[in-house]
Amino acid sequence: MTRTIQQILQHASQRLARSGMDTPRLDAEVLLRHVLGIDRTRLFLRYPELLPESDRAVFERLIDQRLNGAPVAYLTGTREFMGLAFTVNPGVLIPRPDTEPLVEWALDWLSGRGDARIADIGTGSGAIAIAVAAYLPASFCGEIVAIDASGEALSVARANATRLLSPERTRYLAFVEGSLTQPLARPVDLIVANLPYLTPAQIAENPDLDSEPRMALDGGVDGLDLIRRVIADLPRVLASGGAAGFEIDPAQADEVSALLHSAIPEGEIEIVEDLARLSRHVVLTRS
Repeated sequence: MTRTIQQILQHASQRLARSGMDTPRLDAEVLLRHVLGIDRTRLFLRYPELLPESDRAVFERLIDQRLNGAPVAYLTGTREFMGLAFTVNPGVLIPRPDTEPLVEWALDWLSGRGDARIADIGTGSGAIAIAVAAYLPASFCGEIVAIDASGEALSVARANATRLLSPERTRYLAFVEGSLTQPLARPVDLIVANLPYLTPAQIAENPDLDSEPRMALDGGVDGLDLIRRVIADLPRVLASGGAAGFEIDPAQADEVSALLHSAIPEGEIEIVEDLARLSRHVVLTRS
């Protein structure tokens, strides 16, 4: 039976809804726009049209993959973060909107600090480091070091930087393969880190995470293995007057605050909420 674009979209949305997807209509729409290479307005205008059979076949394959648990971002190869379209693949964690307040906090802290040295620990797709680089003032003359233990992730991050940033912006951005803060030979002024903070039980309870790299999710028994190691090294790697911000599970806020106070007793600790008003980031300023 011949169907219009609107009917095909409606049918795909119903299939996704029956499978229990949280956002069936949005998922179907994003995938169809990806196949057609058009924006939302153009898709709406084309509702009465018939969909070419070749495009329909591609779209239905993507819907089948989504029904099997593949994230929309991996199917389209992109995810928007801080207004920038990042390339993503199964080798990197998909950037989430909940991380954006951490970037906004970092940019606010960097105001007036044009020569700051910044480290993004566990950069993944490069989302935090690249977003910071994109929105810093043109007068910035410091350095951003983006560190990750995964060479595959760093390849994605470098490609994102080349595609999303001007040459003037990329000149102060360096990607380094290594473990956590180990590559930092001298103190930095700002540390931002979205490290793995989920427990194995939390990962097992969320099948939507099955496609994402385990090493970017699993924080150990209490979710704090890597965060604890970075905080323990803060006395060495964080400059006097510097600041550090960590993304966490909201239930970890008190424990991470206590770890920061133990490592830097003179530090001032604050909680930065995510878009749902949950305690998603713990930040410290070193006096």
